[in-house]
Amino acid sequence: MIGSSTGGKASSSSPFSTTNFPGNLTARIDGNDINSINNGNASANAMTSITKDDPDWKSKLNIPEKDRRARTSDVTNTSGHDFEDYCLKRELLMGIYEKGWEKPSPIQEHSIPIALTGRDVLARAKNGTGKTGAYTIPIVERIDPNKNAIQAVILVPTRELALQTSSICMELSKHIHLRVMVMTGGTSLREDISRLQEIVHIVIATPGRLLDLVKKDLAKIDACRVIVLDEADKLLSQDFNHLLDDVIFHLPQDRQIMLYSATFPLTVDDFIKKHMRNPYEINLMEELTLK
Repeated sequence: MIGSSTGGKASSSSPFSTTNFPGNLTARIDGNDINSINNGNASANAMTSITKDDPDWKSKLNIPEKDRRARTSDVTNTSGHDFEDYCLKRELLMGIYEKGWEKPSPIQEHSIPIALTGRDVLARAKNGTGKTGAYTIPIVERIDPNKNAIQAVILVPTRELALQTSSICMELSKHIHLRVMVMTGGTSLREDISRLQEIVHIVIATPGRLLDLVKKDLAKIDACRVIVLDEADKLLSQDFNHLLDDVIFHLPQDRQIMLYSATFPLTVDDFIKKHMRNPYEINLMEELTLK
């Protein structure tokens, strides 16, 4: 495939790990309020003190204490980019810095600028290296908050990963007022149906539950132009593979497909040939384990 990138590594001690979300947010996630997220009220006060042209905007952010844990070359082997190098919205940058992310990790450096162009991406990197940020940042950047439609779908194999990913989307987009919804098996279908009557911009789902709601014409993804498969190795297994074809069938033809995983099964070749167009390849793997 054309346009590939190699190099880089990762660390479980990285602040980019998807497991590092606040305790109070965990309480919301463990309850029933997970899908009524980001209505903008929480960040309204923060926005009033920072104007669009404020040159000192960054100094006024509520940035958490610096993470001083030791980091290995898995996350420090970067090219020295800053998040501001990617011409992101001011409001998104505010969410990034207030999450405590200081600079992009290697997978983010390789992935974000390509994903922002709308090109398909096939990315291989270790868990704990910032893969979630690598695709959520360009997703949040490209979504129109004034458009009442599902504009991005993130497919994951488990409810736990869905909740972790949603917490990151919530934090990154809190100044943009995006609405994020989680839909996974084992939860109330009636609650999902009720929340779909409201505005939803980003859906984070397991394939079976999403497809169920799509076939019932309740989750409309005909305007969704980006779909991500996180932990794609599991999603491309026999347990999910046939469901993915059905989900993608309901997407528009000009959709963007991005796959992120530490490993890829042989079935990824069939998926690429069937659904992806000249994907940009990123391979930051030299070994499976974190350093």
